[in-house]
Amino acid sequence: MDTDFPETPGPRRRFLTLCTSALATVLGLLVAVPALGYFLAPLCSRLGKSEAGPEFQPIGPQDSLPIGQWKLVSFEVVNQDGWEKARSRRSAWVRRNAEGNTDAMVLSPICTHLGCPVSWQPDRSSFICPCHGGVFDANGNNVAGPPPRPMDPLESRVEAGQLMVRWQDFKIGVAERVPVRG
Repeated sequence: MDTDFPETPGPRRRFLTLCTSALATVLGLLVAVPALGYFLAPLCSRLGKSEAGPEFQPIGPQDSLPIGQWKLVSFEVVNQDGWEKARSRRSAWVRRNAEGNTDAMVLSPICTHLGCPVSWQPDRSSFICPCHGGVFDANGNNVAGPPPRPMDPLESRVEAGQLMVRWQDFKIGVAERVPVRG
């Protein structure tokens, strides 16, 4: 039994081959486009962000801060790395300088020597690090002990009466202020 198959496919076979190829292409794109978006979205969002660091976080109404006195204020920082959001509690020493003024000083409570928490001692008008005897004056300048630099200031601003702070970690144990990328 000898069957003769034509060398060139007929118009119906060409049409079905074209439709099958088109359908396979569409199905492939329906799977590939969302998958590519899933993997490239963090890269695109990271490229779109400025290198300024994390966003400003509200820490409370500026009017609630006492004038000329240091107050330790806690707030929540949200860090996003790709698809993962991590929330952490931070604190900062805050001093409002004048009534009605938007000028406030915000300092990180982390000692620049080894990262211990620094506390304000109003009777001594100083910040004291309990770990190794570091002493900072009322403006955060290092005056005694092993800390290699002053306390780290944090960027702040006032929006609609709310004091906003941008949290930033800095390298400890070095004389220059080096931001640490999270």
